[in-house]
Amino acid sequence: MKYSENKEKRNILIVSYIDDNYGDILIRICFEQLLRIVLKNLDIGEDAFRISRMSIKDVDDALVCSADLIAFSGGGLFGLSYLGFYEGVNRIITLADEHHIPVVLSSMGFNNMDANEDNEYLIRQLFQKKCIKALSVRENLPLFRRYAGDADFEICQVCDPAVWTKYVYASRLPQPSRQGELIGINVVRGGLFKDNDIRWNLGDELRYLDELRRELDRRGLRCLFYTNGSFLDDNTLHYFADQYDIPDECLVFPMTTTEWVGTVAQFDRVASIRMHSSIVSYSLSIPSVNLIWNKKIPFFYENIGYPERAVDVTQWNGSAVFEMLEQIKDRPYPLNEEYLMSLYRYLYRVMGKLLPTQTTEADLFDFATVTRELCGMTVPETEDSDNLRFKLNKGERQYLLRFKELREQESELKQLRKAKKELEKKNQEIAGLKSRLHRLNYLPSVFLLRLVRRVVRRLRHMRKLPKQPS
Repeated sequence: MKYSENKEKRNILIVSYIDDNYGDILIRICFEQLLRIVLKNLDIGEDAFRISRMSIKDVDDALVCSADLIAFSGGGLFGLSYLGFYEGVNRIITLADEHHIPVVLSSMGFNNMDANEDNEYLIRQLFQKKCIKALSVRENLPLFRRYAGDADFEICQVCDPAVWTKYVYASRLPQPSRQGELIGINVVRGGLFKDNDIRWNLGDELRYLDELRRELDRRGLRCLFYTNGSFLDDNTLHYFADQYDIPDECLVFPMTTTEWVGTVAQFDRVASIRMHSSIVSYSLSIPSVNLIWNKKIPFFYENIGYPERAVDVTQWNGSAVFEMLEQIKDRPYPLNEEYLMSLYRYLYRVMGKLLPTQTTEADLFDFATVTRELCGMTVPETEDSDNLRFKLNKGERQYLLRFKELREQESELKQLRKAKKELEKKNQEIAGLKSRLHRLNYLPSVFLLRLVRRVVRRLRHMRKLPKQPS
């Protein structure tokens, strides 16, 4: 490895996508908690390492170059989609390769890559970097293997880190308060579908939400509309509530990852659109159905053994979703220890090769030990304050953008008003010129007419005169 054995602390850099969509935050939180247990399992004490974090959209070259090991925590970070992750991934891995820093890619996914020869070539070239030591994927293993080709690193399939949510948040989940069944209805921004080439728009989503609410009302079932925290998703829910007179007590706008997880935890069934609402539901054994707007969604439901619960947009409407929710009633997800442990085993195996340790495969913690360790840890409250700060900052940036747009529109309006006044003035000048021209045209005509009349009269007079004798 790059670092020397006598270095005081190993600097492990966790790379993730930081956003106000708390599904992305949850990936990193669960990954980091699992990683801490893996390091403990490897007999690497907390005084021997330091964990740093960095967003894939905000690359700090100095932070990358100071790392002893770089771990991508997971998510749909590959592909050249509208999300623009490739640039960050490429920059980080290229820097790591130049400085001989090992890179571990964990629970990776593709985000609707528009495959063609050019971007396939870029992905293939990226996988040829010598710094990549291992790759695990949460979906579509054959595609990753095809792009990796003969690259010299391990490739395997594991779960998304967020399937460990139940244990990571064990100490912070709310106590169940049963007042009859409660259905969770997930709401997202309308532009999500267009961005993913799905012919479903905001109007379609609002009609679906209203239809499902009416179906549930007719059966006397309570529901809550909620988002995954995204600022733009929240805007859609506010707009829906305003347009369809939804009372405040039926709305949830999570301000932190903890609030979002706690919101999902109180549901009996979930109609989801965002994938990580389904992943949290799965972790908490809450049956769910999910609209397919991205290929990653059917992959997840296939991985957990319920492909029929991922629903095509052509079958997604209020009545149909209600029927599907009825079909999955009292059918919670069974716990799949092997699925959860796939990620833990991968991290233990890979970190054991890259970090100095005397442990062996025989020392691997079993599922009960891992869950006990996770439940004994607490997600720091600073995570929530960071969530809130990020969301407020994003809100301020959105407000600033709107403020600038309005200022530009106001400036354009002033210019248009000024141009209008100038145009009106010119029109008045033109009207005056037309009037003058009309007068100028009129006067010669009158003069000529009078002259003709005089000539005519003179000719008539001359005809009447008698001839003079010669």
